Amino acid sequence: MKRRTLIDSFKYAFNGMAHALSTQRNMKIHFASAIAVVFISLVLKLEADEFLWIFLAITLVLLSETFNSFFEEFLDFVNPQYSEKVKHMKDMAAGGVLTAAIFAITVAIIIFGKRFGVNLSLYASLVLFAYLFYIFMVSVFFKGGKSGKN
Repeated sequence: MKRRTLIDSFKYAFNGMAHALSTQRNMKIHFASAIAVVFISLVLKLEADEFLWIFLAITLVLLSETFNSFFEEFLDFVNPQYSEKVKHMKDMAAGGVLTAAIFAITVAIIIFGKRFGVNLSLYASLVLFAYLFYIFMVSVFFKGGKSGKN
């Protein structure tokens, strides 16, 4: 068996991301959003620390969507029939993506609002609070959202 080189490792990694981008609708949405946000960040000439927050938010969303897509494909591979347990696993992975996306939205609200001379920190906090409150209410009153198919 041929030893894998560092270049091979990068090639496999890029192939994996290209596969996710070409086959996953949500990855396309996240990727397009990331490009738009980077473009806006460059136009607004964000400071280095602001851009680092934007970069962190984008990275978290793309990373979580990549893992979510992997888990969905893996779970469908090992268990092609419907399973309530598999559904919960997929829902939890999707929840991780949603959490990363909420983080990204709050970062964007704060940084871009500041750039336009508006302090939107309160609104960003309200977005985060509404998300956390909704998750709490669903888990308490609807027993974790136990409905629907995977």
